[in-house]
Amino acid sequence: MDDFPASYDLIGLSTRSTGGKVSKVRFDNTKQEFESNEILFATGSWDTPKENTLLLWNVEQSSFGLSEQPSLTYSVLGKTTHEGDVTDMQFIGDNIILTSSSNGSLNAFQLINTSESDIMDQSIGTSNYQIQMIMNRRLHSFTDTKNASLNSFAIKPHSINDPLVATVGEDGKIVIVRIEDSIQDHVIEEADASSIKAILWPRSNEIIIANGCGQLRVFDPRENKPTTICYDHTNIRVPINCLAFHPSKVHKIASGNNKGGVTIWDTRKMSEPEKHAQPHNSRVWEIFYHPYYQELLFSCSEDGTVGAVNFADFTPRFPTQDSMNPVKGPNVTVKKIGFKSNELPINSIDYHPHSKLLISGGDNENLLYTLI
Repeated sequence: MDDFPASYDLIGLSTRSTGGKVSKVRFDNTKQEFESNEILFATGSWDTPKENTLLLWNVEQSSFGLSEQPSLTYSVLGKTTHEGDVTDMQFIGDNIILTSSSNGSLNAFQLINTSESDIMDQSIGTSNYQIQMIMNRRLHSFTDTKNASLNSFAIKPHSINDPLVATVGEDGKIVIVRIEDSIQDHVIEEADASSIKAILWPRSNEIIIANGCGQLRVFDPRENKPTTICYDHTNIRVPINCLAFHPSKVHKIASGNNKGGVTIWDTRKMSEPEKHAQPHNSRVWEIFYHPYYQELLFSCSEDGTVGAVNFADFTPRFPTQDSMNPVKGPNVTVKKIGFKSNELPINSIDYHPHSKLLISGGDNENLLYTLI
């Protein structure tokens, strides 16, 4: 990526108040963006004194000239309450948002465009969408009376018309369910002895989980035991908080850990990591690959910054003692996107390829954004 800028800086750009701490932000990438001027995204909150919320947003871009950055206008289109902290979120087809909760539940919400229907809800005020819960299933718990947080979920590839969802949580279980069914499809009771932080489902016969002990575990969803267990030898027992898979190479995945590091793995040879870099100095909460520049990895952290690591032409070289130092090949660059007045965690990031909009949310109760 030859035109990778020397630096990014959010200073001077507007922020948009969300009214609460943001735990997740997700664009609706299920529609054909090039056929619509409407850019929708959702935010979920956490640690709200009264009640957590799920907000649906619209962003509009207005360009004033070829040399000027577009002006971005944000509006809230819909709002509903959310029981427990929002721990994960994803748009799926037919205007449905899936969320997971710290109370152990998997939830589905239907988005109903009230300007195109007769359904109106005065509690939404001037919003254009009604957000209606259509599913609430408690899947994770320690006991019958004590819930366990549902930390992450993944959808089976090519099952979007009849989604099969795998969920993981603090109870160390993997629960696989069909959204349309009222019963659980499969439960792996002892998938891990520790808390499971994140999950990917890159292939139909391969589920990958990350745990609080710094391990990656690979499962065949039809089996109850992992087929592979691996860890980063330079970060032994450092919790892994998040996972992402490459846009075009399903065997390549990325992880982010508690020390601020991001690691690239090849699932065909999991004995050791492939690449490593250190964009942050504290916990990495979320990561994703750029959909077009596919060696570019974005991350967000408890240190209040967004990292951009370009792994193009990376030469693997691992530290033997100080794993906090970034490992760089000849053309590897690590950039940070920050906001000087923000020292609070950035918990979630997402990217909209058509508008080139990178958006993030965190504990400062604002959206932070830039165009890339």
